[in-house]
Amino acid sequence: MSQLNGRSVISVDDLSVGDIEAIFKTADDVRAHPGAYFGKAAGKIAATLFYEPSTRTRLSFEAAMQRMGGGVISTWDVSASSVAKGESLADTIRVIGSYSDVVVLRHPWEGAAKLAAEYAPVPVINAGDGKREHPTQTLCDLYTLREYHHTLKGLKVALCGDLLNGRTIHSLAFALARSGANVIFVPGDGKEIPDYVLRRLERDYHTHVQREQLGILSALFSDAPMGEEPATVDAIYVTPSEPHQLAMSSIEGTTVEFHLGSGEALSIYVTRRQKERGGYASGPERYPTLTTRSLETGRFRDISILHPLPRVDELSPEMDKDPRSLYFRQAALGVPIRMALLWHILGLEKGPPAQREPYLPKVEGMRYSLPGFDCSNETCITNQERLFAHPQFQVVKDLAYKLRCLYCDLETAATHVGNSQSHIYYSIELLDRILPPILPEHIRFFQSSDAAESAGYRRVADNWDRYHPDTGKDRRSWLESASGRSQ
Repeated sequence: MSQLNGRSVISVDDLSVGDIEAIFKTADDVRAHPGAYFGKAAGKIAATLFYEPSTRTRLSFEAAMQRMGGGVISTWDVSASSVAKGESLADTIRVIGSYSDVVVLRHPWEGAAKLAAEYAPVPVINAGDGKREHPTQTLCDLYTLREYHHTLKGLKVALCGDLLNGRTIHSLAFALARSGANVIFVPGDGKEIPDYVLRRLERDYHTHVQREQLGILSALFSDAPMGEEPATVDAIYVTPSEPHQLAMSSIEGTTVEFHLGSGEALSIYVTRRQKERGGYASGPERYPTLTTRSLETGRFRDISILHPLPRVDELSPEMDKDPRSLYFRQAALGVPIRMALLWHILGLEKGPPAQREPYLPKVEGMRYSLPGFDCSNETCITNQERLFAHPQFQVVKDLAYKLRCLYCDLETAATHVGNSQSHIYYSIELLDRILPPILPEHIRFFQSSDAAESAGYRRVADNWDRYHPDTGKDRRSWLESASGRSQ
């Protein structure tokens, strides 16, 4: 059952399993009985606010609203709006929100959709924020995959292309992991999946991550230049696992080749080079390409082929008539899927929308929002609209302490830590050796010693290690102790 009435959808994590099932059920009904939805959104207005070019996403949202009898106001050329005069996103969204019942936003800065949801008086739908996420495209992708393969659990999905900058890849990977699918990342031009995405897959979705050779997927590089052996391109393979197995995960080294077992289903999801976000080749150009030649062997007989579009040269037009190619159907399904999403968010089934609640992303663990620590991502909204977007982090730890930005997801390493009671700071490596542990409310993270000293903290004595030796005993980290205390 959906609980989306009056809510914003900024990340795929904002959609529960029940929400997604409700959206899919409504989309099925829209396709079976389109006339039943005519006029249901009469008197409602959707604002499409696009700071970046779009064809499918913007027009499918506008078609979805109009098919239900609602109105649309649109800004698709921001150079002709007050943005050109220097207006902030926060101010723009508050104004446009007062003109509409829902805002669909696309923006080049990561975290922009979250900021918009914090300031908008109406629900905000993320139509793509920088290279972070694109949750409604993921709904289209999942719906297409489920229709073709009947189930997502156990399905193997190869996500290919510009994995670093491709926001559709990131959202889809999270959703597939939650659905019990197996994901293999096949990068092109060295655009590997970001480490923070892999850590989030492990930490939040309890997956097992390992490095593999391409195996049968090396056929996607059959036309690679420079005469290199295609199979030398490594892939990252993500499979469901239980939390206690996470200690076994490793992406170091190369293990086995990817293969397709008897009766196993495979989908190949290919994306273009994201040139608008620096998706250029930095070395010998080696990019996965789908052609009839690359997929001619019997091993690919029963696969599906998806692409979020637009395509450039990574997907041959000769594949268009291939029954395995689903990308134009995938695009067409964007209308019923987005009709269903708007139906639930606007509360069209149950009457008036629920009272608008402040947008709060789901965060497990410890939050950190003290001034003086900035996200290291230059295109994060917190570094672009400092008057309105105040840095917020989740404290995480693998080999080191890092602060995961709650706007853009990027993890920034903390090099020093301080105690606000004593105003002493020291290297972050000492944090787990402080006894008793510093209380969460007294902790201050810094990105350099200069930042600590500028904040009025003084360095700990050089002989600290002699007084507090590392005994090597196993014990809980500061984060584990502090999180347990704060729960």
